[in-house]
Amino acid sequence: MSWTFAPKFDAAHRAAVETGNPLIYEGPPAGWGVRPLFEQIPACASPGLATLVLAPDLPTADDLVVEARACRDLEPVHQASGLARTRQRLGAQRVGTLVASPSEIMQLLEQGGLGLDRIQRVVVCWPEHHARLGATGHLDTILGECGQAQRFVVTADAGGVSEFMTRHARRAPTLATTTLPVTPTTPARYAVVGRPHLVATVRAALDTLCPTSVLIWDPTAATARWSDYRAEDGISIGHDVGTQQVDLVIGTEVPTVEALRAMHEIAGRVILFVRPWQQAYLRRIAAPLTAIHVDAEVDRARDARARLRAAVRERIEGGGTEDSLLALAPLLDEHDPALVAAALLAMRDTADTSGPSLPEGVPLWVHVRLSIGRREGLRPGDVVGALLNAAGLAKDDVGRVDLRENFTVVEVRAEAADAARRGLDGLSLKGRSVSARFDRK
Repeated sequence: MSWTFAPKFDAAHRAAVETGNPLIYEGPPAGWGVRPLFEQIPACASPGLATLVLAPDLPTADDLVVEARACRDLEPVHQASGLARTRQRLGAQRVGTLVASPSEIMQLLEQGGLGLDRIQRVVVCWPEHHARLGATGHLDTILGECGQAQRFVVTADAGGVSEFMTRHARRAPTLATTTLPVTPTTPARYAVVGRPHLVATVRAALDTLCPTSVLIWDPTAATARWSDYRAEDGISIGHDVGTQQVDLVIGTEVPTVEALRAMHEIAGRVILFVRPWQQAYLRRIAAPLTAIHVDAEVDRARDARARLRAAVRERIEGGGTEDSLLALAPLLDEHDPALVAAALLAMRDTADTSGPSLPEGVPLWVHVRLSIGRREGLRPGDVVGALLNAAGLAKDDVGRVDLRENFTVVEVRAEAADAARRGLDGLSLKGRSVSARFDRK
């Protein structure tokens, strides 16, 4: 069984693209999966900003820029990594497609460096990821500023963002690029790897596993990074999964379930390198999941105590670290992951020795901020009820509820914080979809 990623745009999908109507594009949470949609966007007839691509954060923006630049009709493509330069290029009409996060767009709007009333289309990539980062409010504001611009909504879970779709892509046709299994049965071995360290990690995997033949599966437009491997005997690099049998497949991106099945058809061993926010999707397409350790040069924090290492391994295998990975994702792309781990350990040790420790049994509390408050008629009992019933917390896990006019802050025990945030985020209270995030109060 071979696999090629070729989403089929039927008559309804093509009509939506051509007439300026909204379209929902459902697929894996990866930049490579968006390229077929980018390829459908027509070239702009006049200079200036025509297409706005809203990315959740810097790493995803990097991926989307690579794919957008592979589509000639979207050029010139610019990433808003520096606001001053972005304003300069926009003013000179040297940007056809702008890739930015909602916070960057809000800053440009506040500084008067961007007008959205004349753009032709907006591509909102993974609103579910935006929601987890607490950016849904910014998205609503930006889309309101965009007037009649065409909306493309890219999502890995259309059902999970139904209220967002109702507001911004009502009655839009959905193009499903893959079919998610009801119950995943395809196994996967994986490691979380930041893109700056991907090439080194692949080399470490080859050196450790010593395969007789290998397919490096990279569906992105950045395959030039594997140029050093093309001359090596027994190594092939491809966007697709063919039928030639190999000893090992190394997937450098999160795959679709169809691609994962095709990998297992041709290889005795399959390992995947994914980004932090892609783990939730991986759990939807694969089971059982096995986290693996690759002894790369970027992973050298080996002088920690054995008991600490054992505790960390147990925590990783236990799962439930997605929110922490999302918070650390920019650091993992900017710095050696070993240095990030060492810094966190140093901060913990400093905290342990900088003051008196808490008496045993005294709980630590975390503040979770909700996007609605008194203005919507919210009451403390509504919040407590949602935490107990929707998030599954015990009554003792819930502390003080601080109702404000436009938002609410609730205290929950630290060990229940992840469950509280996940249970509240996207929940409907008082007729409003709630955005929940950790508060630095």
